[in-house]
Amino acid sequence: MSTPVPFSKPSSYCGFTWPAQPVQGMQSLKHNIGGRKIVADDFETILNEGMKHLTFDEIQKEQEQLHGVADDVVLGENTINDLLLSLKEQLCRLKKGSAYESSESRSQAYAGNRDLEMAFLRANEFDPKVSAEKLIKFFKYKQELFGEESLVRDITAEDLDEDDVKCLLEGHFQYSPFRDRSGRKLCLAFPGVRTKRAIRVELRGRFYALANSVETLVDISKGTVIVYYVVHQYQDHLNGAGHMEVMAFVHYAMPLSINGAHLCMSSRFDSMKTNACFAMMPYRERVKTKVHYGSHVECQYLLASYGIARGALPLRGANNDMDLTYWNAWFQQRKMQEQEHQSRNQLDSSSPELSHTSLSIPSLGNENDVL
Repeated sequence: MSTPVPFSKPSSYCGFTWPAQPVQGMQSLKHNIGGRKIVADDFETILNEGMKHLTFDEIQKEQEQLHGVADDVVLGENTINDLLLSLKEQLCRLKKGSAYESSESRSQAYAGNRDLEMAFLRANEFDPKVSAEKLIKFFKYKQELFGEESLVRDITAEDLDEDDVKCLLEGHFQYSPFRDRSGRKLCLAFPGVRTKRAIRVELRGRFYALANSVETLVDISKGTVIVYYVVHQYQDHLNGAGHMEVMAFVHYAMPLSINGAHLCMSSRFDSMKTNACFAMMPYRERVKTKVHYGSHVECQYLLASYGIARGALPLRGANNDMDLTYWNAWFQQRKMQEQEHQSRNQLDSSSPELSHTSLSIPSLGNENDVL
């Protein structure tokens, strides 16, 4: 296991700081809520504030993504090559002294992998500038969380220590074995099962899981739907600790196309802990976020109206207890695939260059199944 490099800012959980100047579609929390105390109704206030900065056509486009009815983007080979060239130009402008440059100097084939570059382009609506900025952050996080050696290879289960694995398998962040009605992956978050650990440990597990969730361009183009479930026993007993760091990591460092987000809460007053994170969302993502209040039955019924069946959640019985069968199986099958891939690489001496793996996502049954 490689030795991680020291974080650039020891006072920060993950070496990430919010930009001094708001990036496109972002503004400071103070500006969002006018410096006043956050109250339970601020979800609607923040959402409306975000909608003011978008045109009608932009709002319509984001709503189509939320409901899974947006048209797939199909590009010709010449257009794709032009986008990749533009991405390379943006990377040349930004890479000086970065972890990406270090990776490129050691293995240009790995850092400049076409599939990885296309993943970031598709996840960011083919915007070369935004994609380059996120790709730079992707390698920055990778270096800080897993060390210099990780810059020229994929992260595997062998890179996780015992605490990382325990944190990952708690189930506070996991995938559903099923997809929504539109065939999109479901990423589930249950803050109530988080235990108090260093945010670095949580980020290492999430990096491993997220980096292994975007392996096919088809999945990236379909996008991911996030369900943030904070109902009754799954309310966040850590009072939102680490949410900002995790949100910065997910939104600004991973090739993840979030086409919709659902926040499920027991009551309007439970929402106060997450208003700050919601206010930091780009305007477009606020429009694609729905907030549901009520009991387990009520929230799951509302999710079903958006094509997310109750069976897609790992909650069983009348008490909605968590069932980690699939999530544990996902991890074990993933490790087996990695070992098989490593064995094949050892037998194949004709490919000296390191490359990104193209493993399939483990699934209990057919991962395209839709409940």
